[in-house]
Amino acid sequence: MLAGADAIAGEPVGIITYGPLQPIPALSGSMLVVLGFLFAVLAFRALRAHSASKPLASIVAVGVLVLGAASGNQLMQNAQATPPSLIFSKPSGGKLPVHSSGDLNVSGSGEQQVLNTSGQTQRVISMTPSSGYGIGSTAALQCTVGLTVQNNSSCYINFTGPPP
Repeated sequence: MLAGADAIAGEPVGIITYGPLQPIPALSGSMLVVLGFLFAVLAFRALRAHSASKPLASIVAVGVLVLGAASGNQLMQNAQATPPSLIFSKPSGGKLPVHSSGDLNVSGSGEQQVLNTSGQTQRVISMTPSSGYGIGSTAALQCTVGLTVQNNSSCYINFTGPPP
């Protein structure tokens, strides 16, 4: 079905290659919480050692607990009026053909949203415009080589060139 859609749309104006980030060895989330709790206890004890700092120690302890509890929650999410046609959907990465370079934007600038729905952070590996096309600037976060796109986040691409 996707191959048929590509054939109907004609040759792409460019191709975006993307792939998952390589994991970096680090502490697990639960170990980071334990480490943060230990630092909070040490800070609390250090502040309680001075009699003038006792109220401040309580305020700092409560602040650390509140920030620690809120840090795992996504406080803001994307709101989209129209669904994007360009989606990073494969967790293992792949090539994303970009067809029409201006039919999604009323202003005619050619910007297209690229949404990551793969379930993990993806990195833009390369962007290759077709013959006669180039890469223009965007008003919003521009997809560039090396850019990391978090899950459920997006960047924008603008392939410029002759009209399709």
